[in-house]
Amino acid sequence: MRRLALVAALLAALACGERPAPANEAAPNFELPLVGGGTVSLASLRGKIVLVDFWATWCPPCLEEVPELSALSRELEGKDAGVLAISVDNLTLEALAEWLAERDVKYPVALGDTDLAGVYGADAFPFHVVIGSDGKVLERLESGFHDREQLRAALARHAKR
Repeated sequence: MRRLALVAALLAALACGERPAPANEAAPNFELPLVGGGTVSLASLRGKIVLVDFWATWCPPCLEEVPELSALSRELEGKDAGVLAISVDNLTLEALAEWLAERDVKYPVALGDTDLAGVYGADAFPFHVVIGSDGKVLERLESGFHDREQLRAALARHAKR
C-alpha cells in the first residue's frame, strides 16, 4: 500500500511538471520540522556537503541502515559534511521521536513526505542524495541499502580537496 502511495506521488509530481533536479542543478527547496524541535531547510544546509536519506520506519532496508547512518554521523561531527534523514512516515513528530529514542538515533531527522522524496527522484526507499555546500544536487545513489563505507565514499567523491 505504501509503495502504491510512493508511485502515485511520483506520477503526480511528474504530471505537475516537477521533475527531479539533475546533478549539478539546484536541489528542490524544503523547510521541514525536525524531531526534537526546530526546522531544517535547504538553505540551512549551505556550507556543508550533506547526505540526505529519505527513509521510513516501515522499510526493512531503511531500518538496517540506521546503525550505519548513526556511525557515519558520529564520524562526520566537526567536519564539513553531515547526514540528514527525512522520514516519509505518516507519523506525528512525537511518535517518530519516540521511535527514534527507542533506537538511540542521534543524527538529525526531519518529517517529510513522499511528495518531497519524489521531487528528489526517489523511486524506492531508502533513497540517498548528496547535496553540495552550494545547495546543488551532486549525486543520487541507487535506491536501497548502502553500508557505511558506501555512504562515506559518496560523500568523499565530492569533498573539497
